[in-house]
Amino acid sequence: MSKKLSWVLTDTAKRVYVENCTLGAAALGMDKDGAWTITKSRLRGGLSDGVDIIEVNNGQLSFTIVPTRGMGLWRGSCGGHAIGWNSPAQDLVNPAFINTLEQGGLGWLKGFNECIVRCGLNSNGAPGMDTVLDNNGNPSEVMLTLHGNIANIPAKYVEVEVIPGTPTELVITGVVEESRCFCPQYRMVCRYSTFVGSNKVSIRDEVSNFADCPTEFQMLYHCNFGEPFLEEGAKIVLPAAEVAPRDPRAAEDIDTWDSYRGYVPGYVEQGYYLDVAADAQGRTLSMLKNRASTLGVVIRWDKAQLPSFCQWKHTTGASEGYVTGMEPSINMPNLKSFERQKGRVLTLQPGQTYAIDLAMEIAGDAKAVAAVEAEVAAIMAGRKTTVQQQPVAKWSPCAN
Repeated sequence: MSKKLSWVLTDTAKRVYVENCTLGAAALGMDKDGAWTITKSRLRGGLSDGVDIIEVNNGQLSFTIVPTRGMGLWRGSCGGHAIGWNSPAQDLVNPAFINTLEQGGLGWLKGFNECIVRCGLNSNGAPGMDTVLDNNGNPSEVMLTLHGNIANIPAKYVEVEVIPGTPTELVITGVVEESRCFCPQYRMVCRYSTFVGSNKVSIRDEVSNFADCPTEFQMLYHCNFGEPFLEEGAKIVLPAAEVAPRDPRAAEDIDTWDSYRGYVPGYVEQGYYLDVAADAQGRTLSMLKNRASTLGVVIRWDKAQLPSFCQWKHTTGASEGYVTGMEPSINMPNLKSFERQKGRVLTLQPGQTYAIDLAMEIAGDAKAVAAVEAEVAAIMAGRKTTVQQQPVAKWSPCAN
């Protein structure tokens, strides 16, 4: 079989919706390079009621995509190792049950438990007030909530593709629109791709402004990992040209910014802002590796597309969400007005599309971890990381 196969699972324009289905290598006669499955289902009961999930298993790596939650990647596994984290928000929460304005704009946290969650598209940082033009063209104060809205918007179109080859490629595509009257109008086309037997999933997002006027645009990829990658003595490995604490709390531990503690119940989060170097093609990466350097999870991206990076530490008690975040982004996750002042808020012209490429892979043994460390060392080429002891004005509002 050489022809691409495709199935539309959701298309609101054509009133197409498939609640449950399973596709597999054996049933399709495509098991020459190994077993694989794609399963679509709808959750019932509790806060997860009505949430659609798509579980992809390529025979080595498995992961779950959530069309109902902005096409986020919930969790996965590879080689028997869990990928993701144990959030206090244990269930996949239907956006219908989330009020992002709760607790002063922190309502987003009620559903925060994905491994990879997009933050954007109109804003992606801290909650707070911003000034926009209202429907009468007058300046108006509005509340921007934590990390924006895109993670709480269901996809309007979802398609599965199976592309024969050596090996077979499995593709999930979703379309999510963030738009309303008198406001920006964004269309995000998300494409997840993995090959049978691979330890890697690739993401390509294309965000378009389909309004007739220019609009601002922000995006951050909140990539979150707990055990077994995160543990006491774990380290983050990346080509850091410069690192600075986000605030005085982070400055307390700036000398150990790249290492992690075990469980610390009541731990107050810390964030670090980084300038990450890239290779000659503009590609860069970040790895979280365990204490023994025998297991790692790697995020890869294009620095021209995502020039900023935030490291989030939340090594609290197990029930409180023991996790760290590797967060490549267009801008630092500060209040939008501050990022606008620093020139890090992009503008999309009418009809303009901004493409972003990101990938997650698992380094499953000491040899694979060492190979990633060698990549980082090659990019650094003997240079040392500049470590700022206190927040710096170019990145942190508290330094101004």
